[in-house]
Amino acid sequence: MVEINTYNARGALPNAALLPAWESSPLDKVSFTMGGNFSSSSNSNASRFAGLGAALLSQLADGKKNISQSVIQQSGSKPLNAAELAAAQAKLHGNNADSTISLTLKTASGKTVTLSLSNQDDGMAVQAQVEGGDLTTEESAALDKMAKGFQSAIDGLTAQPPQLKLDALTQFDSKVFSSVDLSTKLKLGDNSVQTLEFHADNQKRSVNMSGPSGDLQLSVDLKSQAILGNASQQAKALQSYLKQIDAAAARGHADRDLMSMFKDAFSSLNSNYPATRATSTPATVDPLAPTNLDRKLLSGLADFSASMAQTSQSSNPMRPSERDTFAYNVSQTTRLTGSDPQNRSIEQDQQSSLTASYHQALSGGQKLKLSTNAESQNYLFYQVDDQASSQTNIGYKDGELTNASVTQSASQTTHISKYVMGHLVSQTSTPVNTSKTQSFLNVLEQALHPETADKTPSGVARLKETLDGLQDKVLLDSYPKKLNS
Repeated sequence: MVEINTYNARGALPNAALLPAWESSPLDKVSFTMGGNFSSSSNSNASRFAGLGAALLSQLADGKKNISQSVIQQSGSKPLNAAELAAAQAKLHGNNADSTISLTLKTASGKTVTLSLSNQDDGMAVQAQVEGGDLTTEESAALDKMAKGFQSAIDGLTAQPPQLKLDALTQFDSKVFSSVDLSTKLKLGDNSVQTLEFHADNQKRSVNMSGPSGDLQLSVDLKSQAILGNASQQAKALQSYLKQIDAAAARGHADRDLMSMFKDAFSSLNSNYPATRATSTPATVDPLAPTNLDRKLLSGLADFSASMAQTSQSSNPMRPSERDTFAYNVSQTTRLTGSDPQNRSIEQDQQSSLTASYHQALSGGQKLKLSTNAESQNYLFYQVDDQASSQTNIGYKDGELTNASVTQSASQTTHISKYVMGHLVSQTSTPVNTSKTQSFLNVLEQALHPETADKTPSGVARLKETLDGLQDKVLLDSYPKKLNS
């Protein structure tokens, strides 16, 4: 027997959950992916966006010019009316949703492809559109090829901890696409927000990221292909810089997850450059461009600027002014000057700086738990300030090599304040610095004028080995003791 109040006046069960409201018929691949993700017990970005970026990009590549879909979980005892549903859909498709991801690709033919994904507790939405005409077969194929990489970037950003997986986006087909832009705003579990702006074209790559743990800014200048080394030189330089970054992270006690993202971005932006010197036509070759021999004294990488700043924290309630901080900057700038190939100069500057401060227990085996209790105030407070540089100078006058030198410097200052039972008992400051200048004029002269060099097999082999080892002499090194070795 059914009670008279089991159904409401509209014939519905009052406590029954309303079905999700779809914007359009949910019978395509994108909608199936959305439906599966939306029905999951988790409304996290990782769950909601799982496989969705790839599905959206693939469906657009399959020939659908415009795609728009949303799904909203209705609450209450009755479905949303048309106006309420339209407002909810507009919010999801706009920038007001809790989490948004946008990918914009511009084709070499002048078309613009835009994809967007959004998520919040009660709904999710996607859109994809092409402006400027229908995609060609070649453009559709290139778009479909990017689907996996786009999804990889999404999966990385929504992971815990987040990761920057941008390799596929930097390696776009430059014959088909002229630029790629990725913009994200992700609401995290603690209600904080993480944002990312990524751009790549044939002349520049950049990443700007901001979140609760800190900020990253990186840019790579690809305009001067002439300074790039071969693949081996580039790989060696990249590994050398990653070691420098690791050393800075260890010395300054950087946040591990933030530093991992910084290294991911640095590697992605400084790998797989879009073109090689061999692709340059004679008309586009810079008359001041370095020769293959000149490049032996260059890093091999494109010019770049990279910085990260960790969100400072006050971890000592008794001394809130003692903040845990970490800021690191590294860059390379190259200048080519002169009037012609016979009269020119090359200057390449590599620079790095580190400022950091952190607390550490007096004994390595102790766990530091600072509080307002004097008994907890037994610790060391470190303040670190490091600078390093490497400058290469190459000069030619009337076709003759007049200068080929490298000047390197490194300084490290460590200030340590020791506290026992809350009382400052000692302070020490240890500055270490060194600099040196090396001339490689004779070595390059032998290569330029082989008739003056040792022509024996051992002499030829020795010169080749010396030339191949020059890159090691110019790469940045932030440790004074290593420069002296």
